[in-house]
Amino acid sequence: MTSNLLILAHSGRMLAASARRAGYVPLVVDRFADLDTRRLAGDCIRVADFRPRAVLAAALNLIGRHQPLGWVYGAGVDAMPDLVQRLSSLCPLFGNDAAVVRRCVDPRQFFALLDHLGIPYPPTRWEPPTTSGWLYKEGGCGGMGVRMWRGGRQPGSGYFQRRMPGPVFTLAFLADGERLCWHGFNTLYHRPYNDCLPFLFAGAVNRGRMPRRLAEQAVAMARKLVGTLGLRGMHGLDFMLDGQGPVVLELNPRPGAALALWDTAWPVGGLGAHVAACRGGPALPARPVTVTGMRIVYAARSCRVDRSWRWPRWCRDLPGPGAWIGQGAPICTIFASGATVRQVEESLRRRLGWLERQFQNHCRTEVETE
Repeated sequence: MTSNLLILAHSGRMLAASARRAGYVPLVVDRFADLDTRRLAGDCIRVADFRPRAVLAAALNLIGRHQPLGWVYGAGVDAMPDLVQRLSSLCPLFGNDAAVVRRCVDPRQFFALLDHLGIPYPPTRWEPPTTSGWLYKEGGCGGMGVRMWRGGRQPGSGYFQRRMPGPVFTLAFLADGERLCWHGFNTLYHRPYNDCLPFLFAGAVNRGRMPRRLAEQAVAMARKLVGTLGLRGMHGLDFMLDGQGPVVLELNPRPGAALALWDTAWPVGGLGAHVAACRGGPALPARPVTVTGMRIVYAARSCRVDRSWRWPRWCRDLPGPGAWIGQGAPICTIFASGATVRQVEESLRRRLGWLERQFQNHCRTEVETE
């Protein structure tokens, strides 16, 4: 039987690495096809214009040539429920089906579901507010579609949500269609890149500092969603804390970017546990993991990577020598582990600062001509 597993994601490296841990040969369709992903994948197709038609064509190409046992989607593809439905009719899906995806990514359906389940979320409205302190949200992964609302005409089909102070957490959890089988908390980092991209996802650490009762409330919310939606596999429930408890921001119905922080919890990796849960098998026991964090490095200016540059061992998602990186685009991801959250955050801060300084000396600023 084939061990090929098709992976579709905006960035597929993390899922490909986890697939290798589980013994699968990953076949990847993503936007970057970076050095790590090409090294891990049995085959890889880059789709720079990551839209449904192009992604589907690349997926069908790999299915036709390799006949994978199934497929998994990550960030970016959960915004394409029609693609999920079409591809699932051609190749077994390990994950939530298109109907579940639509209820999670359509804000009107999702917030109506939260109302039905009695799960709180920040004040949300569909018409432009007349007061300050509101966000405008319009799709996009990694905070790409979130910005402060400063008045004027509504630019698209998004919605408005009251901005809340404080950190954002993710409850990463594994479900088998009926039960929540495992969970862990991440604290997310965001970085204001510019006025157009003020809430870019900048990384995470696999711990969450909050009172036990609030953590239990978040888990109870996830259990309600599992039971109602029949969720399968790995998920991420993003939330913040107000004076009463957790308030939900969104539910990502697929493995999130921070899965890499938990991958060693299972001998077969997080994706192996995801596939096992989707197949309806017994939940795989998880073990404790060390404190680990990640940060995404964004380009302060457009540049080309110098061919003499050598990446530190704690970097992943690496662009190749001579690669062009546009202003505001991700350069790579850095990782650090340690005994405490403070120690990990300090290591990430030092590595981020060092890499940003060094990288500026090993790339060339120029006008893209390709």
